[in-house]
Amino acid sequence: MRFSEAQLRMTILRNSFRLQNKDLRWYRDKYLAIVCFVCLVGAISLVSDWPPGRPELFRGLRFLGVAALCLIFSPRRAWTFTGVMVLVLTRAVVGFVVYHSVGALVVALASAALVYAVALRAHADLQTPYQIHDYSYAELAIDCAVLGSLLVLYKVLA
Repeated sequence: MRFSEAQLRMTILRNSFRLQNKDLRWYRDKYLAIVCFVCLVGAISLVSDWPPGRPELFRGLRFLGVAALCLIFSPRRAWTFTGVMVLVLTRAVVGFVVYHSVGALVVALASAALVYAVALRAHADLQTPYQIHDYSYAELAIDCAVLGSLLVLYKVLA
């Protein structure tokens, strides 16, 4: 059965508003990785001026604690850790290229070594046991609600 161009466009439009990823494990893994990365970046940002002040140090340690909890509670630790390290690697490479920072180069090399080691050691763990489908506007709405709720929770607890 061949679709006409109009039917194909209508199918694409309908699918862009449907929930494509229905496996709840995908959302759990995605949000644990996002929270882990955001907390890690927040901790790095708070202690970037070394030595940090006492309040920044304690807030940074709390962020690191939340990132560690995300890794502990994640059943896909290797996947979450590798994703976070790839994002840290990307940020470090950009920092090295833009600012010619030797520290950023060291962080990039360390992140790359960790990603390589985890990929060699836990290759099967990096594969998801579920299929990941295209991103849709329905998932965007879910992401906005979940991440917005986390921001409100942070604001209330901070």
